[in-house]
Amino acid sequence: MNNRDTPLVSVIIPSYNYEKYIESALKSVYDQDYDNIELVVIDDNSKDDSCLIINELISSEIYLERFENRLKFLSHDQNQGAHNSINEGIRASQGQYVTILNADDLFEANRITQLIKHLVDADSEFVFSRIKVIDGEGNDISTVSEQAINFINTQDSIKKFPSIGWSLIPHNTAISTGNMLFSRDIFNKLNGFRNLKYCHDWDFALRCLLLSEPLFVESTYYYYRLHGNNTFLTLNDVVDKEVKTVLGSYFRSCRKNNVLNKLAPSPQNWPEQFLVVLKNSSIIKFWYYSKTISNFILQFKQDRLDHKDSM
Repeated sequence: MNNRDTPLVSVIIPSYNYEKYIESALKSVYDQDYDNIELVVIDDNSKDDSCLIINELISSEIYLERFENRLKFLSHDQNQGAHNSINEGIRASQGQYVTILNADDLFEANRITQLIKHLVDADSEFVFSRIKVIDGEGNDISTVSEQAINFINTQDSIKKFPSIGWSLIPHNTAISTGNMLFSRDIFNKLNGFRNLKYCHDWDFALRCLLLSEPLFVESTYYYYRLHGNNTFLTLNDVVDKEVKTVLGSYFRSCRKNNVLNKLAPSPQNWPEQFLVVLKNSSIIKFWYYSKTISNFILQFKQDRLDHKDSM
């Protein structure tokens, strides 16, 4: 393989109070069959022994040999939130491509090899894969947990849409921040992840969609862990507001015709199907909402938060 086939991939691991899982997460990166990896771990002021475990592992001889000089550990004195940690980790990295691994999740050993192969072959900028859902002990619960089954059904719905990108409109079919690999170029164009507690991954995916059609790869898995302490389980009070922000922002771009991806769902690209699919997906209200004054006020507030984060 030449350098085009094996570009440097930066793996960013945001860590916060996951001492039980962080070693397994790191090992799943170490075990990748793709060689050209940079590993950046960023701890967001954990109160447990996460930092101790991380330091011990990344300073070990086998990790230093595996990653050579492509190994960084950053830590915060105060908690700054997931989106800030992710953005900081990415900006501290060097890879042409970037992927995130949540500290409680795992990569399949062939993950980066498969994702990069598909991305390079298709000359794309954004890819995600199938997930398997595991419990706190690492057991596959994809077919036994109600929440897990909902996630699997969400990904199964992809084939029902006119394109991969279309499937991202009613649901985050990537499921998790960790289940995305993207180019540094697209990250820079979007100025990173926005200041959202729950939907920063879906928001990022939709903003990528405006620029580049995503790929969906089924030859590898992202292992998404459900263990009772997942952040989304504690943030139901902010979800409705953030869904309005995320879909409102995407649809506002459509109304302004700020859509570079010729396959992105929009009235310009899909004149006969756009409203029909939105109605069938029961999200037509967000399209209408996107042209209201209240939406513009909400988007203005979000834009100010994003500007403050980027300063």
